[in-house]
Amino acid sequence: MRMWKWKRLAIVLAAVSTVVYIVEFRNSNSATHAPDFNVVKPVADFYGAKRASDFYGVPEMTLTVRLTSTPGPNRPPSSPNILNYFYCTLLRSATLYWSSQLGNVGIILDEDNPKDHEFAAGLVKHQTKIGINFSIYYEPLPPNLQVLTASRGDTKGYNRQLYSSFLMDNLIKTPVVAWIDADAKFITPVTRDNIMKGYKLRVKGKDTFVNDWVRRWDKTTKRMVGKPMPSDFMTYFPVYIWRDTITNCRNHIIKYMNVSTIEEAYMKAVAQDYSSPVNIIMTYAYYFEKDRYDWHIDIGSLDLQIYNKVHLTTGYELQPTDITRDLHVALHDKYYLDTTNKINRHAYCTAINETVINMDAAIRRMCQPFKGIVMWSLFEFTTHKPLIEHLTTWCRNQNIECVSLINEHFKNTAKLINNGVYDLDLNKVKSVEIAAKEMNIQCKAFH
Repeated sequence: MRMWKWKRLAIVLAAVSTVVYIVEFRNSNSATHAPDFNVVKPVADFYGAKRASDFYGVPEMTLTVRLTSTPGPNRPPSSPNILNYFYCTLLRSATLYWSSQLGNVGIILDEDNPKDHEFAAGLVKHQTKIGINFSIYYEPLPPNLQVLTASRGDTKGYNRQLYSSFLMDNLIKTPVVAWIDADAKFITPVTRDNIMKGYKLRVKGKDTFVNDWVRRWDKTTKRMVGKPMPSDFMTYFPVYIWRDTITNCRNHIIKYMNVSTIEEAYMKAVAQDYSSPVNIIMTYAYYFEKDRYDWHIDIGSLDLQIYNKVHLTTGYELQPTDITRDLHVALHDKYYLDTTNKINRHAYCTAINETVINMDAAIRRMCQPFKGIVMWSLFEFTTHKPLIEHLTTWCRNQNIECVSLINEHFKNTAKLINNGVYDLDLNKVKSVEIAAKEMNIQCKAFH
């Protein structure tokens, strides 16, 4: 009798697993994407069972970037310079420091642009050698083309990109969206602790309200969410967001603004000022889903009570646990002054140090100047206007707690490298450069 019960249980579990796999397969194909480039993972891998030892409890995510291969009046801002950043900055660093175990790199392109389809096909052709799995999504023009001219201070293409941010959940189907710009650069391998604390997604923010454009973002955020920005969240990459937070935020905006569609809400809100979708969505997350995230807000030299009085709504004040230190895994390369790519050398040498990977003579020579040098750039995001760093706030006077966080981080990265999660293979960087050349882009030396 007991044996029969166990057999029945096994049959039920097998049936459930089959149903779950089918649901995931159908969901993945319900989005507007390029099916040739999107392969559904086995259900066990989707839920993390195959990577539990390295990224325990981390849900699958998509490292998501919105761009287009060619500039145009109805397209996001693009130029050889932007694509140069995409290949030479983002992809070259991601191939070293973003693990495919975490998820694919998702690229949202313009459905109406034939060049974007060609760009995607060429890129995916190299994905095996690059070591990155790409998911390609094509987004149509907005139903209401007035969206493209909603904000007078922005181009049609930039309006399209901003508006697109509120619809990412219609394309990306993983539980987490890891939002990043094309001109971002990873400077260290990403670990579980960089993404989550317990089962909450980490969030970083900084007091940058001294900047006029941030105060203008705040006004637009209030119009759309009904609450003030608790911080500037355009201060780190990737921005990890639960996918359904985007859905919930969009629904909240439509209800709060008393409109029928997100198009109406966007046009109504941005007609008066600039907008920052990252700040709008993360402000919603703070006020309505705070317990789903782990907050690290740098309030600078301000007293917490004063900061709360100036920037927060009564009853939603920041707590001491919300302003603890946290380091960066990426910087905003467009605003980071480093003409000789010194940061690439320092990052690589610090990552490979004290791991099982054997360094050849050339790498040892390259790394010699960085021996014993603390990688303070993990507490920087930009080095010139807009200046965003924590060296004069959280890490003032080379704070020992910051040093401890850096040391602990590299202990974690060494474990992942020694486990084969990251191989730091510079040949993959060369493969990115080959793909870039096919787009007539020449990357300068990586290190």
